[in-house]
Amino acid sequence: MRVIETEITPFIKNPLYLDMREDAYLSSPYHARPAYHKHPELQLTLILEGHGKRIIGNEVADFQSGDMVFIGSNVPHVWLSDPVYFEKDSRLKSRVITVYINPVVFEGMFEMAGEMDEMKEMMKQASKGINIYGKTRSLIADRLVRLSSRTGFEKVMGLLQVMNIISRSAEKRLIMEHDAAEDNDAYPDRLIQVLRFLDDHLQRQITLDEVAEIACMTKPSFCRFFKSRTRKKFSQYLEEIRINRACKLLIGSDHSVSDVAYLCGYNSDSHFCKVFKDHMGKSPFRFRNEVPRHGC
Repeated sequence: MRVIETEITPFIKNPLYLDMREDAYLSSPYHARPAYHKHPELQLTLILEGHGKRIIGNEVADFQSGDMVFIGSNVPHVWLSDPVYFEKDSRLKSRVITVYINPVVFEGMFEMAGEMDEMKEMMKQASKGINIYGKTRSLIADRLVRLSSRTGFEKVMGLLQVMNIISRSAEKRLIMEHDAAEDNDAYPDRLIQVLRFLDDHLQRQITLDEVAEIACMTKPSFCRFFKSRTRKKFSQYLEEIRINRACKLLIGSDHSVSDVAYLCGYNSDSHFCKVFKDHMGKSPFRFRNEVPRHGC
């Protein structure tokens, strides 16, 4: 089975992220339908509602409500809702909580004294997939549901505590006997290549022709592809990431508003200010004055 080699962090812009979704059927992140894929981010998945088959590495198993799995970096996987979910008149729904953790979160932590040994060992085990059950599953499920409505430091600390609970629990079993083998039939996710290009060249004008060429598609095909994956038009997405970068620069740097506009790809200060106000409900000047700054 071919596996898509993708990433999650370029979409969520966050190394530690909790996603709670409700859909007619389970779909892979930032794909219109389920896709067998792998990514460098660690992943904890809790099925709140739904049933079907899950494929992790070369292991196929049934899943149902309450199923909880933790997998390591670049372990191929997909959750497939049963065919009944795809029937025309189906009123079934699927609900899932997924936590994505970029391994960079743990850089430096593992250099501490023995306090992190259990967590480090769990990360190694996750390369074989970990099924979590019993009271541990119930405890973590309750915490994840509560954390879905939390923000900021409280959410980050809560998710790290969840990882600690998993590492210390005996109520877990490995899904595979061996590490997931490198799949020679993997192919790169063209959307990730586009997102990296946008991040690297946001300071200048970016054309639809350029990004379509990077994705090796015609412009109409690329527009359909991009919207199916991000649920946004390309122009809308590009504008949103420019404004997001502008917010970060206004808060975390001493650049003038004119410089911020230039660094985010706007040649006109007035146009930048208009677009910024449309998105944020206030001018860049007011935004900078009202939001606490956290410069270096």
